[in-house]
Amino acid sequence: MIDTSLLASFFPVSHLIEMMGVVGTTRWDEADLFSHSRILLAGQESSARTLEMTLRRQHAQVRWVLEPAKLAKLLGHWCPQLLILLEWGDLWCEALGESQAMLQHVGTTVMALGPDCEEDAMAALQAGVSAYVGSFQGESLVLAQASALLRRGHQWELGIIDIPGVLRIDPQSHRVFVLGQELQLSRRIFRLFHYLAQRSEYTVSTLEITQQLVGNKGVVHSNTIAAQIHRLRKALEEVGADRWLQTVHGIGYRLTLPTASESKSKKAS
Repeated sequence: MIDTSLLASFFPVSHLIEMMGVVGTTRWDEADLFSHSRILLAGQESSARTLEMTLRRQHAQVRWVLEPAKLAKLLGHWCPQLLILLEWGDLWCEALGESQAMLQHVGTTVMALGPDCEEDAMAALQAGVSAYVGSFQGESLVLAQASALLRRGHQWELGIIDIPGVLRIDPQSHRVFVLGQELQLSRRIFRLFHYLAQRSEYTVSTLEITQQLVGNKGVVHSNTIAAQIHRLRKALEEVGADRWLQTVHGIGYRLTLPTASESKSKKAS
């Protein structure tokens, strides 16, 4: 039990009321997950403004898109970790379908709020929504689902990449082998290489790299990303793989990984 009389000696009453409201709806580990997370709210549901206020109090970066037709455009300029559809229906279902490729590319997870109806919930899940919450379930459940999805969104850091004879990235042992040779990479360069390898063949913007790698740990300047790309390219150059990493001027960077068969044919020639 929290002794409010003791807290009152350190904090103004108005601050205590706000703090107790946050404690009542969100666990501390959830609050840490929300901190600096990028959350896009979609819809015009006025009652959801309380959800926005709660997320902002926990230092989430929150943006709104009011019209389904503008969803794809905003995704092209901002890479949210979580998209919350506030009023599930045919219009947002259509917009979600049109934006599916973009959502997958930037790694955005989607949850939807809608009628307490099994038919609507099934339609949302079939359309690519990861979690569906009935409109009358309450804010606490919405926050719990959102935090679970944000936690799941960082699972890319755990995946092992293994292309025999070409590339192996093992995040558990923090070891990287390129063309059979081990590279010694710093933690930051390792994570950058790991992320680009999972987005092989895609052109990844500096903004996306920053948002994915920094997470809720602060802000990284674009020049820092450029410097890390330079160090990664030098490391790849040492093992004859510098051509894998390309700069797409005005857009970002692209890592193209050869297949195991392509690697063998080059060695044979």
